Amino acid sequence: MPGESLSVKIKSALRSFSFRVGVLFFVALCTTLIVLRVHIYYQSVSTAYEDIRAIVNAHAEEISQGIDKYGISYVHYLVKAMIEDTQDKHLYLVFREGKHLSGNLSPWPSEINLKLHWQEISIPQDDEKPPLHLLVKATSYKNNGALLIGYDLQRVDFLRDTLLRVAIANILLSLLMSFSLSILVVWLVNRHLQFINRACERVMRGQLQYRVLVRGANDQFDKLGANINSMLDWIATLLGTVRDSTNAIAHDMRTPLSRHRIELQALIDDPGISPAVREKIGAAVMRVDGIVEMFDNILSIAKAESRTGTELFVEINMNEIVEDVIEFYAALLEEQRQQLTVDIPLTPLWMTGDKQLISQAVVNLVDNAVKYTPEGGHIRVSLRAEGSFIIATVSDNGPGIPKQFMNQAKERFFRVDESRNTPGTGLGLSLVNAVATLHHGTLTLTDNDPGLCATLRLSRNIEVG
Repeated sequence: MPGESLSVKIKSALRSFSFRVGVLFFVALCTTLIVLRVHIYYQSVSTAYEDIRAIVNAHAEEISQGIDKYGISYVHYLVKAMIEDTQDKHLYLVFREGKHLSGNLSPWPSEINLKLHWQEISIPQDDEKPPLHLLVKATSYKNNGALLIGYDLQRVDFLRDTLLRVAIANILLSLLMSFSLSILVVWLVNRHLQFINRACERVMRGQLQYRVLVRGANDQFDKLGANINSMLDWIATLLGTVRDSTNAIAHDMRTPLSRHRIELQALIDDPGISPAVREKIGAAVMRVDGIVEMFDNILSIAKAESRTGTELFVEINMNEIVEDVIEFYAALLEEQRQQLTVDIPLTPLWMTGDKQLISQAVVNLVDNAVKYTPEGGHIRVSLRAEGSFIIATVSDNGPGIPKQFMNQAKERFFRVDESRNTPGTGLGLSLVNAVATLHHGTLTLTDNDPGLCATLRLSRNIEVG
């Protein structure tokens, strides 16, 4: 019967290899696109939050140092000075001591829980303005004192809404496109699927500059490749927006800090001040320099972790980089009477990478060794090739890092308790780890018994394009 014949045909089509391949292609492509979108969304929002937390922590650290040095009553003056000096309208500071409030946020938010470290709160404004959405860090002190540092999340909310709208629109577009293409993919799968999978794999590995090969046949696969390339272009644009926002925040913070440093330097040059005051002002200048250095390190880490730095990759000679770093530290090593052993091959070791970031990574490793190695200690720097990798090792016989903190040492702002009094930001090894990841390598920390052995492993051949 005709009805039975149609039913048999439908069942046969559903059981066919062509249908299964079409369904698998549909599921695989949609899943890849959705996962990529979700990953970009959370990565972008997370980066924005981390930048804001870094700004808040920087102010909290400065105030904490002021309390340790001058006492709790000094916070009122410090908060007022920071508010007058900063040009960042998104920063909110308020200090409460009893009923006395100092800062640019009043009254004290009732929903603040001083037992929580980080909180997001919403503060109503007048009828014409939307509520303030703040990420705040609250700290309580003795004598009924409490400090609140908040940052307006307006930029983050805008970024989140924009990414969500784009993600939903592209997910729907991806679903429709994948369904249409799955009908035609059966006879093209063996020839073309490998190119699409290759592009997706490289993009998910961080090579956002990689694009699907479009052969110019103007068929469905060429259209698919063009759409994926357009999507990747848009993703790169979004990441660029996040990077620009980060640069803007850093610039906004750098400007008042630089002006503050100039004013402090002018005070140092004033012959009318006492040596004790001049020494305190000099210490303040060093703290300002440390904050600016911290922002520079954060931007370098963001550049490496954004995985868009391959556009600056060139052929570099690792021998020259290591030799330049050692030459730079030669005078300091001699001054501190530290012994240095260098093991660099005579044959140049070439690789493809970002020269500035790799140089900074090697500087950070050597600087850590010099900083924590005692006077008269021994430092060893070696460079060698191992298959398709170049391995740079810096070891010392200093105090080292406890084994339970080896992995944490590569996180941002982490510092072992014993090193808190040593100058630094806790970003050095984090930057090295980000550079290693960007170059398809690893940073491994091991016990040198005594001391620390840091091994930087970088891939020699990274495709750029």
